[in-house]
Amino acid sequence: MLIQGISQGQETWVKLGLRDKLHQPYRQSLIPGMETVQNQAMAAGACGVVISGAGPTLLAVGRPELATPIGEAMVKAWQEHQVKSTYLVLPIDRAGTVVTELE
Repeated sequence: MLIQGISQGQETWVKLGLRDKLHQPYRQSLIPGMETVQNQAMAAGACGVVISGAGPTLLAVGRPELATPIGEAMVKAWQEHQVKSTYLVLPIDRAGTVVTELE
């Protein structure tokens, strides 16, 4: 759902694709303040927020024009929990893996 939602521009599919019912609920409890940050990101327009890799990064996905408000909302929410944070707005990598030289 996530990949199709992104490629087709279907925000509803993106939201569904970001709902993790296996590992995220368990891991979220290990990150104090994550629920607040997630709620604030969603209120700012994010389609969803996930734990990226092993952490400590949270990834919010949303429309490009909402990237800055979402990032700012997340930083503000972390401040409520005395957590220093920053946000980066990253584009989607449309090239994927590219082999430039073979030995």
